[in-house]
Amino acid sequence: MKKLALISDVHGNYKALEAFLEYIEVHPVDGIICLGDYVTDSPYPERTMELLYQMRKEHECYMIHGNREDYLLDNVGNKAGWKPSSANGTLYYTLQHMRPEDFAFFKSLPTERELRIQGCPVLYLCHGTPGRVRGNVHEEEGLKEKVLKELPYPYLLGGHSHHQEIDSMYGKTYINPGSLGFAVDNVGRHAQFAILTGVSERWEPEFLSISYDVDGYLRVFTESGVDDFGMVLNRAIKKSLVTGVNYFYHCILAMEKEAKEAGVGAIDQMPESAWEKLAERFGL
Repeated sequence: MKKLALISDVHGNYKALEAFLEYIEVHPVDGIICLGDYVTDSPYPERTMELLYQMRKEHECYMIHGNREDYLLDNVGNKAGWKPSSANGTLYYTLQHMRPEDFAFFKSLPTERELRIQGCPVLYLCHGTPGRVRGNVHEEEGLKEKVLKELPYPYLLGGHSHHQEIDSMYGKTYINPGSLGFAVDNVGRHAQFAILTGVSERWEPEFLSISYDVDGYLRVFTESGVDDFGMVLNRAIKKSLVTGVNYFYHCILAMEKEAKEAGVGAIDQMPESAWEKLAERFGL
């Protein structure tokens, strides 16, 4: 019998990652599967990176990267012109805190991979869906059914949606551990992950939700200066952490709609005044 921890979507929440690592010290596992989106949207991303490097030294880790790592790798040197703003300020802040070794680490990770554990069914790891790092089975109707029908593996592990989920069809099983650092559970103040127990013919998932020092983490947003970079979306992130409601995603969707109505090509071309009105609308 094998036992693996499954995490995804840390989003730079080093307090949640610390709580997870403390949990597995008390409840040991044979390895840790990590599905990407390790940083961005947070203060002091270097603290998250140090914890990841420590985790890899102390545990067997099976890692891939997510869309957030893609954003950073595609913008080394800030070719896209990110700046302090509600649209991309938190990305800009993270970019400034990344070191060459961090970029090299992200680049070394695949976007998806198969995982074979002796004596257990094969697993396929992706961040969103196979072939689409941002594929969201929670938001895109019919996507999960299509993916599982075509999947040549018995188990698919995916993240990105921030929703804990298990579903089976066509003789295959999809498992999403939720988000370790940005849980969307309509409760808030929790870190989500899963423990997979493998036997000869199946993997049995246990979904977990543990508390961490949310208040301490929120205080660091101001101390670190990231609030001055991310503006309205930073406020959305903090309200999301407390409530478990994805205000970040709701704000992005609302601003995309406003940008389209205004005939503007992208949300980063919308003025901060429009973002502030959106903040009033969502009570940020």
